[in-house]
Amino acid sequence: MKRRILAVMVVLSFVVSFASSALAATSVYDEVKKSGVVKIGHGTDVPPLSMIDPQSGELEGFDIDIAKAMTEQIGKIMGKDLKMEGVVVNNKTRIAFLANKRINLTIRSMSHTRSRDEQIDYAEPPYLWSGKIFYAKKGKFKKPIDICGKRMAVTQGSNAYIAGQNYLKELGCKEDFKISAFQSNAECFLALKQNKVDAYIQDTPIIAGVAGAEGVDYEPVGPIFSPGLYGIGTPPNDSKWRDTASFALQDMIKNGTYEKIYQKWFGPNGIAPLPINARPRLPEDIFGDRNQFVWPN
Repeated sequence: MKRRILAVMVVLSFVVSFASSALAATSVYDEVKKSGVVKIGHGTDVPPLSMIDPQSGELEGFDIDIAKAMTEQIGKIMGKDLKMEGVVVNNKTRIAFLANKRINLTIRSMSHTRSRDEQIDYAEPPYLWSGKIFYAKKGKFKKPIDICGKRMAVTQGSNAYIAGQNYLKELGCKEDFKISAFQSNAECFLALKQNKVDAYIQDTPIIAGVAGAEGVDYEPVGPIFSPGLYGIGTPPNDSKWRDTASFALQDMIKNGTYEKIYQKWFGPNGIAPLPINARPRLPEDIFGDRNQFVWPN
């Protein structure tokens, strides 16, 4: 009797182990190929990266163009036409939705940080280089240390909250920090305009888009600090899908698709010209004109 029970337990253990292995082997890649749909998390309130055009009501932005191009390129890798399904996410949900697989990718001005890397994975390389700045009324501050002890604004969930404090501490700031977190970048800039805060901390491409024409009355205070890398987030522990996203992004960089999108938004004649080269490239003085940040074949 005991032998029979032992045999049954061994069989059940084998079945459970087999089922678990089969479940673990299911990749987002297979789900996307079967459904023909890529679910991509994006924003709507982070100009010039993702926003609703006030005149047309259409969703647009650098991140949105990258998302559409990624969908097309992944389809080419799979040999199948794919459809993009956009899912609106914010700073709080963009990681959670990936972790529970409500979405397949997150493309929403999300810096690749160590803490986030513990929860999700990222396609390689980063798709945009960035850095943070203090932004304030023209002439109000001469240098960043002058902001020490003043009121500052950040968006909820942004790593600007920690980065701004760390940078000021490095400069010798010993005052208590007065930082208010707002739901959106628009609210941060409004608080700055209404003198509810003295400075606004955010990434350079976002600041340019949020301030827009009103930016003539405001200016960066000091240099760019806390350089970061915007990454395309993928669900954790799924190398097949993560590599597919990586290959798609790299193919876009190699075939010129990425460059067209970058120039449209951030080039010298673009919609929101950047003063720095934020493309994923290696140093030209070392790698020459073959400096695209992609994996060799």
